[in-house]
Amino acid sequence: MTYPKPQARKKKGKRRSHPQKMNTLRSEFEQTVKGSEDSTQRTPLSLILIATYLNRLNFKESINRYVKWDPAQWKYSPGVLAQLLVIAVFIPANKKVALSRMHQVYAGMDLEVLVGEPVEAAELSDGFFAAMLDRLWEARCENFLCSVALTVRTIFDLPPDYVLHSDTTSHVLYGDYDPSEYASDSSLVLPTYGYSKDKRSDLKQIMTGMVTDGDGLIRFSHVLDGNTADCEYNHMMIKILQEVYGDEFCRYTYIADSKMLNKKNLDLISRDDKPVKIISRIPENFAGKLAEKIRIKAYEKQEWESLGICCEHPAGKGKEPEYWGQTFKRQVFSLSVWIHIYKSGDAERRLQSKIEKNRAEFESDIKILTDREYACEPDANTDLAAFLKSHSKSFFSASLSVASSVNEKNPVGRPSAKPKPKNIEVVWTVSAGQIIQNEGKIERQRQKDESFCLLTNIDPDTLGSKEVLLRYKAQYRVEHNFSVLKMPLLASTLFLEKPERIEAMMTLLYFSVLMHGILQVISRARIATCEEPPRLGTENRPLIRPKSETMLNILALYEIITEGDAVSIRSKIPERRTQLNLLLFLVDFKPTSI
Repeated sequence: MTYPKPQARKKKGKRRSHPQKMNTLRSEFEQTVKGSEDSTQRTPLSLILIATYLNRLNFKESINRYVKWDPAQWKYSPGVLAQLLVIAVFIPANKKVALSRMHQVYAGMDLEVLVGEPVEAAELSDGFFAAMLDRLWEARCENFLCSVALTVRTIFDLPPDYVLHSDTTSHVLYGDYDPSEYASDSSLVLPTYGYSKDKRSDLKQIMTGMVTDGDGLIRFSHVLDGNTADCEYNHMMIKILQEVYGDEFCRYTYIADSKMLNKKNLDLISRDDKPVKIISRIPENFAGKLAEKIRIKAYEKQEWESLGICCEHPAGKGKEPEYWGQTFKRQVFSLSVWIHIYKSGDAERRLQSKIEKNRAEFESDIKILTDREYACEPDANTDLAAFLKSHSKSFFSASLSVASSVNEKNPVGRPSAKPKPKNIEVVWTVSAGQIIQNEGKIERQRQKDESFCLLTNIDPDTLGSKEVLLRYKAQYRVEHNFSVLKMPLLASTLFLEKPERIEAMMTLLYFSVLMHGILQVISRARIATCEEPPRLGTENRPLIRPKSETMLNILALYEIITEGDAVSIRSKIPERRTQLNLLLFLVDFKPTSI
């Protein structure tokens, strides 16, 4: 057998070098290295705006007066460091930045325009910020936020608002935080396990509570132990508000979710001659199932009043549900209240989905039950009773019974000349009749799904049923603040070595949320004065009721260029340059506050 000879490999010519190309490449790198030493500083306009808001509130000066510190021992004042932490939240990034890397996120920016004095970004160490957080906690940081937040409407010339929304949320912590180290000091927040609103029951947490006004501007915030219940926070908050506002508190309406309603809290609000005005949703188990009793009464009377579409700003696309309401007066724990029950027309689709899911589960479980064989009757009855108990609230039922049957089986082995008697086996099974849909339960579920009850002690002649609903639905504003607070750049997760620093850091993060609120309220108010919505949005779309995030994204298209004493404003998109004057008006930018 012959094999083909391998072909001779062609000799490759020697590769020639290209000196000109290599010299060009070296030149490009040299220019790049020299360019990296450029002294030009670029600061986003969005950060400068936030700095002007803080300056108008005298934030830096107030911090320096509020905390104890020795100027001779501090490279930068606590006010400067605190202001940099609040502003850092607004730096565009993909993830939250640790204190130890703060010098990196501020690199290349002119920090003097942000804090009013020269600061070298490279010198910002985590030790500086840790010391500032310690001093801020010692000075009772939550009281500081309250003292500043209560001046916002006056300083920014905003009209008074007498609605207060209250709620709490949880914050996941990474770290052990041994409770034995902090249990002896009642002034410390206790990181511990609790009901996690972030669905992370495996991690310890702290809680924070927030009270905003009707526009979502923060009035109060508190950092709480990780297992603080909402009802406890509401009790504490009502007492604080009574103390802060005094007789003026009767002008406010306190709105909170259903956890507020218990005897202890209702006794507190009705203790004085001028009771606190409240609005809250009634939980199902409150006051002897008051909500269920009102629901039954309302559907018996069928005297629903049409309230129309109950949205502050309907989109006009026909998707907003309509509401109907009835009102009942009741005595609850010796307090006269009005119960407003509402029903909407958007619950049927959800109900049908529940019915289909419930039927599938019932049919699956009944098949498993009826396919089983039992060796004795008690076992069959036990499983039957368990099935009935687990499906007692089902929309479906079936006639079930236990019966025996005899199975004859041939004996094992080869047949013998004399046939062996057959083996007789008695087995027990559960048999089921036709599956029946319980229309009564479905109707009760329909009523429960399409209706809900709000409790208030405000007379309907003062605040009608529709107005009560609109005020309660505005509770989303405090919930939106929590979503801003939990952005990855803020407090989605926390790790600091000491609970004191966690509390102080959360206070500064709440200041960042307050800045979001100020920007949103001001820009919406000024847009409302325009003859037509300004076209500043993406692809020059009109701005109608923009969120603060939208305004920040637009502001981030501009940056301040500083090189020595030379300053200029640059637009990243040249055609946006002509829109700057209008944008500065909409956000109430005051150059004198830089």
